[in-house]
Amino acid sequence: MESKAIHRCLHVLDLQKSLDFYEQALGMTEIRRMGPEDGSWVNAFIGSEGSGFQLELTWNRGCTEPYDNGGRDSHLAFTVPDFDAAHALHEQMGCICHENEAMGLYFIEDPDGCWLEILPEKAEFAPQPGVDVLAALTARRSVRKYSGEPVPQELLDRIVHAGLLSASGRKRRPWEFVVVRDRDTLEKLAECRDSGAAMLAGADAAIVVLGNPEVADTWIEDCSIVMANMHLEASASGVGSCWVQGRMRTAADGRSTQDFVAELLGVPEPWQLEAILSLGMPAEQPEHRDFDDALLTKVHEERF
Repeated sequence: MESKAIHRCLHVLDLQKSLDFYEQALGMTEIRRMGPEDGSWVNAFIGSEGSGFQLELTWNRGCTEPYDNGGRDSHLAFTVPDFDAAHALHEQMGCICHENEAMGLYFIEDPDGCWLEILPEKAEFAPQPGVDVLAALTARRSVRKYSGEPVPQELLDRIVHAGLLSASGRKRRPWEFVVVRDRDTLEKLAECRDSGAAMLAGADAAIVVLGNPEVADTWIEDCSIVMANMHLEASASGVGSCWVQGRMRTAADGRSTQDFVAELLGVPEPWQLEAILSLGMPAEQPEHRDFDDALLTKVHEERF
């Protein structure tokens, strides 16, 4: 059995105070939140750039007694790139609760009494290279049913950035994206294929990937890399996504998908549609798949 830690829940008495503390002390910002319409409770998920781990800060209306989040008997650990600067900041904030100079670490305490260990960045604390990528590949699924919960802008930005950072032949980057969130446009986009695009009607967003054949003759390959990277980042961020092929496909009205999308979104020549990434918070979490050893039959040594 394999697993991956994705978040830890901490109960808080003052949600805004805790959000402010974690942003100032550790640079963690809110990624998304959830809760009922009556506002009786809120789950706010916070994280930092470059780390897939999140804290779930849970606030419950009417609770006034301090929570037991572990105190000094249980703690979370964080590495910081500039240990001395972090120590100076936390000393200024007055949140340092314990120091161990012999081991080169110290602890700070959050507003609800949870101890947080602060460590310098060292090789032994770094994740093993490739582990997170393989875990994301194992978890990746095509998700076509969405909960209706909005995709947080921070996560959508990460997905777009994954596309913009994609490799391309001779660094030509012959692609541009159209990010669609308008409900009417998404419903119309669902008609861009005679089948296989219906999920766009229920999506919260879509990223249309276009390539320019005049910029690079590898535009199809380059745009495919973009799609794959964004698809993978969406999965790693907990966002459901599905690749909707556009090139060489037919719309519901009989036109080519290229012509349908070009008219709907005002795409000029010579830009060509490669694909559309449908995005939404998943209605249910898809199961991870194990590596199938049968795939190894597709690998040849030295010669075919």
